[in-house]
Amino acid sequence: MSDHPIGTSAIDDNRAVSSVIGVVILFGFLIIALSLYQVEVVPQQNAETEFQHSGEVRNDLVELRAGILQAGSIDQPQYQTVQLGTVYSTRVFSINPPAPAGTIRTSKSYPITIAYESNGTVIETIPTRFIEYQPRYNELDRSPTWYDASVLYLDARDEGGGIAVIEDQNLVDSDGEVQITALQNEFRRSGTGQVTLELRPAESVIGDIPETELNVTVPTRLSNGEYWNSTDISNNKYSVTDDANDDGIHNLTLETTTSSLTIDTVGVQEVPEEPVQNSNARIGGPPGENKPPVVEELIYQNDAVAYDGNDLDAVAGGVNFSVTNRVGEDVTITDVRVAPRDSTISDLSDDGLPNGEPVTSEVYVAADLADAYVDYNDGTALPKTVDLDTDGFTNNGNAQLSDGATATFYLYEFTNGFSSVDMSGEDVEITITYQPASGGTETKTFTITPNSEGGGSGGSDPVINSLSTQSPGGSGQYKVTYDVSDPDSDLAQIEFSLRDSSNNELDSISDSGISGGAAAGETDNLNPGGSTADYVRVTVTDEAGNTAQQDVDI
Repeated sequence: MSDHPIGTSAIDDNRAVSSVIGVVILFGFLIIALSLYQVEVVPQQNAETEFQHSGEVRNDLVELRAGILQAGSIDQPQYQTVQLGTVYSTRVFSINPPAPAGTIRTSKSYPITIAYESNGTVIETIPTRFIEYQPRYNELDRSPTWYDASVLYLDARDEGGGIAVIEDQNLVDSDGEVQITALQNEFRRSGTGQVTLELRPAESVIGDIPETELNVTVPTRLSNGEYWNSTDISNNKYSVTDDANDDGIHNLTLETTTSSLTIDTVGVQEVPEEPVQNSNARIGGPPGENKPPVVEELIYQNDAVAYDGNDLDAVAGGVNFSVTNRVGEDVTITDVRVAPRDSTISDLSDDGLPNGEPVTSEVYVAADLADAYVDYNDGTALPKTVDLDTDGFTNNGNAQLSDGATATFYLYEFTNGFSSVDMSGEDVEITITYQPASGGTETKTFTITPNSEGGGSGGSDPVINSLSTQSPGGSGQYKVTYDVSDPDSDLAQIEFSLRDSSNNELDSISDSGISGGAAAGETDNLNPGGSTADYVRVTVTDEAGNTAQQDVDI
């Protein structure tokens, strides 16, 4: 038997090895758990987010359909907002796929015809379009929703399914009265944010048809067997032709009389291309009768969002919102009055650098012709009328906005005098003073109530302020002029993808040199390579990976 003691160093070595093995095993279990979470839990949670959005956008589209029909019937513009996409919950130890964006667009134009039943002579031809909303979910079904001849439906036919009607036809009522609303003008928007569709009825009345029997033919994507034979329209009052042109379009012909027919036209964002407005259930009437009022002002887009700025807290004390110029000419924006309803919200202070950029100025207006900002030392008290070309310790003059363009306003940040106030759900009265190019001074007052989609610091999406395309010298190549910004002042990249009508990419350009809170410029030529280009998809990305996407027609 040995008298030598067992060394304590050997025991310590064994304990150290055991500890390492334990750590490795625990780390392995952690990796397995995270992998299972990524594979099982993340898709399930993202599917729940997409499902919630699908319900919300369905309601938006129901309201959009109602707005189209109402704009035509009461001769008043309507404004309907659609939430194109959504964003997933922020994750620390797992990865989300790209945020599911959506696209809303009008189709190509198809004719509505009005003809005498007796001899088939066509009296009027009125262009109309369908509306398609296409989600780009990562987990749920991507079937589009269509607005078609007053019917709203989910269309899964391309995936081997059928249609699911959301709202039934409104062309023929129970008394046999026929009311048709023609939808006109090209429109396309893509992204994850909100888009507001301005629905404008015709501004004039044309045509006059004597009392007689008529055949009115309306284009539709739905066949008789797919939908129309299940409606309550009397079988002897309508017929549906086959898809004669093999383009997926059928002709729905309705038998009616002049006194039972109403024809309205509604334009998306602009007045209709060919105004045809019914008066007193008659097609036509003396010119100038029953003209709807013309909207000639700045239009708030009902899109205010609360964001956190570049200060040290994580409170969404800043607000972004936008207005569209429907004045009919260029305008100069000279003053912005900011008046919170809650009197304890007493100051506006950005508390960040550099000065003169969105989020790091108390007031910044991003417009297509000229931006404007006002920066105060230590902020300014509220309510306040901010004179864009005289106030603050630094400014860069008034903002200038072209006709039809949209300006984005940045107000950073609202405080109670000591700390930032979360502006989600807080009412703020805004008054914008502007000067039309033809002279005079006008004001536009409205109340914004920001939602909380902006999240915390670094979580806000970039903003596309304006886009336009041109073909230099008719060369068949295209350039894009752009103006973009970011509430977090962390722009990273902008991409331009030239595409055809089938969404095939023909050419692309990317610029990773943009930075800060704003960028503007013009691209090099995009070359379709002999194909027919339809639009350019612009994607802006910031350093946090947030994106904004918009399509611009060429």
